[in-house]
Amino acid sequence: MLKSDGLPAGTITKWEWNAARDLLAGGFYNFKLTFCHTSLTALTDTYVNNYDGKTPVTVYSRNPVNIPTVPSNQWFGFGFDKPFAYNGRDNLVVEVWWVNDTNGGGNTQWNFPVNGRCCFSYIVNGNPQSGYPDKGRVSYFMHYMRATVSPSAVAPTSLGRVKALFG
Repeated sequence: MLKSDGLPAGTITKWEWNAARDLLAGGFYNFKLTFCHTSLTALTDTYVNNYDGKTPVTVYSRNPVNIPTVPSNQWFGFGFDKPFAYNGRDNLVVEVWWVNDTNGGGNTQWNFPVNGRCCFSYIVNGNPQSGYPDKGRVSYFMHYMRATVSPSAVAPTSLGRVKALFG
């Protein structure tokens, strides 16, 4: 996600996706959602390079995570185990990982006019594809996503150590 996408600085507590078509209920094993600040404006095919020298933070992890049936154009997602402090200055790498699933699913991706907004790798019949798990394929695909953010009421540098302000 680019900072120009309009995500404000603050604490992200939930992340959701919009289903492009009906999603069937299913489970995803060793599922984790990680976030990482980055200065990159386009993803590379090597995951660790996208972190830009920073360390990704796992905000949600389940084994398995179960997704209910989701009708087309409806939102679904997760409240975080560990909120993420987004600084509002950097771009944000959002990674979704899992190993094997129960064949639920559908489609949450949309074509996006700019390459470099999505990088993915996968396993087909036990065979790693696209360099899994270290490398992926960069594409035009994008997910419609939304975040729940608790913005900072006052920037920490704007008024010093003011505890309350009355007008």
